[in-house]
Amino acid sequence: MTKSERPGPSRLETTLAYMGAGIIGLSLVSIMITLVASYLGSTSNLAIFAQIPLLGLPAGFVLIMVLLGLALRRKGRENKK
Repeated sequence: MTKSERPGPSRLETTLAYMGAGIIGLSLVSIMITLVASYLGSTSNLAIFAQIPLLGLPAGFVLIMVLLGLALRRKGRENKK
């Protein structure tokens, strides 16, 4: 295979990227909802929105690290050829 015919990222890498971005984005939106609701004085059911980032941000970080490992392994294989 010539250098101009290198394959792009795999379907797994694309899926991990979108999942990581989605989970981190959802966590950031949840943080903003919690902050705005607290600022406006609302006290009803903010606990669920406050808990989402506690699970989402570490999960998103793990997905991004797995994606980084897969991309590094793919690049290493491409450079060997």
